[in-house]
Amino acid sequence: MSKVTASDNVSVVPAAQSDLNDILSLLLRLKRFNSEFGCYCIVSEDDPEEIKRYTSSIIDDGKHIILLAKDRGKTVGLILADVLYRIYYSPKYEARIRDIYVLPEYRMRGIGQKLIEELMNVASKRNIGLVTTEFPSDNLVAVNFFSKIGYSQMVSIWGVPVQQSLEP
Repeated sequence: MSKVTASDNVSVVPAAQSDLNDILSLLLRLKRFNSEFGCYCIVSEDDPEEIKRYTSSIIDDGKHIILLAKDRGKTVGLILADVLYRIYYSPKYEARIRDIYVLPEYRMRGIGQKLIEELMNVASKRNIGLVTTEFPSDNLVAVNFFSKIGYSQMVSIWGVPVQQSLEP
């Protein structure tokens, strides 16, 4: 694939129901990429209709923010954040980036940065005082990207499958 030469034509817009298939396509590409980083990120293809219904339900539910990067109408990237209420902390509201993805041929053109900047604008307008992100620990692309734009590690999440026996 050849690299796109400019991102001048790329705009970042809120997702709409009419974008559902594009959203699902980009999310599936991201999830398959994440599956390279460990057994806890294996893509489930058990019920694609359930995934479609769920994704459709969060597009404009107020508990999520989904923004799309579009190049002359073509969806080339997305960012999806959960809006969380932090009762014990200040600021009270957090936008946690759960998914960010830019098509490979559009990378290294500032589109990821554009998505983050627009998320920050939306968060500010909604009185959300903190933007965080989560991704597989071994995803060095994400570590480098977020470190470069000023993010720092806040917590660690560890896990074990329920079926696995715990050793003392």
